[in-house]
Amino acid sequence: QSYTNRVQVYSNVKNLLLTAKGERYMQPEFGTELKYILFENISDERQFIDAIKGDIIDAITTWIPYVGITRLEVNINMTEDGRVDDPSHAVGIFLELKITGTNIYLPIQIFISDTGNLRIQEAQN
Repeated sequence: QSYTNRVQVYSNVKNLLLTAKGERYMQPEFGTELKYILFENISDERQFIDAIKGDIIDAITTWIPYVGITRLEVNINMTEDGRVDDPSHAVGIFLELKITGTNIYLPIQIFISDTGNLRIQEAQN
């Protein structure tokens, strides 16, 4: 159960980002392809980052239209992304959302490992 808007939005975003497209019955377009983008044949860094950003933006604007994306950063340089505690991750993503009609901001960190595992957590302010 969620008791606040912030907790509910976080839960909805986490559910959306952790669901692979085609995984949800009767809604094959629900979710993202974040787990699979790592293994696509992409030749340059910019194209890779754009694919990740595009997937996140499309999913959130389609399925959670009551939040706006205020910041979205993708970092693939493991020495500069602030994750010295877990070097097994290949991609670090920072996502900040704002709940429409409120002053509630929700910072989220997403980590994708080199094996395609996703970990999502609320970022500390």
